[in-house]
Amino acid sequence: MKSIAVEYLGGSGFFVAIGETAMLFDASEHGSDKRQLPSRETLSAFERLVVFVSHHHEDHFSPALYDLCGERAIYVLGSDVPQPYAGERMAPGEERDFGPVHVRAFGSTDEGVSFYVRYAGITLFHAGDLNLWHWRDESSLAQIEAAEQSFYECVAPIPKEEIDVAFFPVDPRQGSMYDAGAGYFVMTVKPRILIPMHFQGRGDVALRFAVTADTTHTKVVALQEAGEHIDLNLPETDESAPDRKLRELLADETFGE
Repeated sequence: MKSIAVEYLGGSGFFVAIGETAMLFDASEHGSDKRQLPSRETLSAFERLVVFVSHHHEDHFSPALYDLCGERAIYVLGSDVPQPYAGERMAPGEERDFGPVHVRAFGSTDEGVSFYVRYAGITLFHAGDLNLWHWRDESSLAQIEAAEQSFYECVAPIPKEEIDVAFFPVDPRQGSMYDAGAGYFVMTVKPRILIPMHFQGRGDVALRFAVTADTTHTKVVALQEAGEHIDLNLPETDESAPDRKLRELLADETFGE
């Protein structure tokens, strides 16, 4: 089995541990909801640390990460993150290896990029601010059509039925359309697990999506508050197999504070 530990940090932030490698995605102490960052002691226990920043917005990026994670960390940044912040910047369409960690940058319907990460036979996708950003209750028809077109174009090249764990926005500020982007992503990209994020501290919104959005190919897991975590066990896979959609997700999960 392949084991993944995922801890929610609030906002769109996650701490992911796979073996001796730790990954931070869009970790920030800034935002309207409760946030937290891992301790130095926790991070120092790992042989490898990769820090992902999808874009420069303060609820996705905190300069405090450099002091927390130190020089040994690998920083992978969206191309819009300004200087002098150090790191390897990636634009949509770029692909790069950081040791055994393979990263592809895809587009966003806001700022920066979204990240597809492959490591140790496991694939992750962090959407950043990629979402179907419109408010059907308020937006004009032209605005809705433009938002939909942009979103569909960004999602189209993302690998289908290959993502083990995806992190994707469900934002209650969008009213009745809060789950439009995530729902489309589930139906078209078909990740094995989807964990909602960017829900403005409304854990009930994440839970509502988890209850209603499960399909035969995607399990939605709601981590409602910063500090909640889940341990996932995935089956070993043959990376040379031509049809990876035959992989089955084990329903063996452990939640905790």
